[in-house]
Amino acid sequence: MKNYGEELAYWYLRFNGFFVLDNFVYHRTPHNWNGDADLLAIRLPHVKEPIGGNIDDWDEKLFSYLKNYDVLGVLCEVKTGPGADLTRAFEHQKVKYALNRIGFSKFEVKEMLSANDNYFILQCNRKQFLKLVVSEHKVQNTDTFLTFSLEHIEDFIYRRIDTYIRQKYSARHFFPSSLIQYMMYRKDKEKRYRIDSDE
Repeated sequence: MKNYGEELAYWYLRFNGFFVLDNFVYHRTPHNWNGDADLLAIRLPHVKEPIGGNIDDWDEKLFSYLKNYDVLGVLCEVKTGPGADLTRAFEHQKVKYALNRIGFSKFEVKEMLSANDNYFILQCNRKQFLKLVVSEHKVQNTDTFLTFSLEHIEDFIYRRIDTYIRQKYSARHFFPSSLIQYMMYRKDKEKRYRIDSDE
């Protein structure tokens, strides 16, 4: 089961047009122990949806780093405790395992890892792969991964719900997440309160 941080990060990626796997398993290999990543996601470039899938709906901060791609992958680790240890989160073999699972070719994987291994965006031609950390507590930024605060993720989700509150609230029970359903309830309640206060 996802904790609240992982669930918020999952819906953040979903609301930005990604297809998301949670608890992505690294099976044991000669170079790797069994383990898992919190989220692995893939996005194609022309995502479109009538409700919440328009070009102005995506998070500007995220997509300021991601431009002109044909396939975009994300490996995401979520930390809700202080003093999170991220030294092993994006080890070479784990990233390679995730790149293969996304479906990049052998040549693309080799190019990405040889040219960009210590950078938060790996790329080959128009294929990109982002190493992302979502953290409740402050994490020191490095070139190796991009860090977003859990507060930023939460704010984005609330803004998206607020933009489409009528549609989202009426469809809330179709979202398989009690946390997201509750956030939709909260936003609807806030809007009703504002309307009542203005009258």
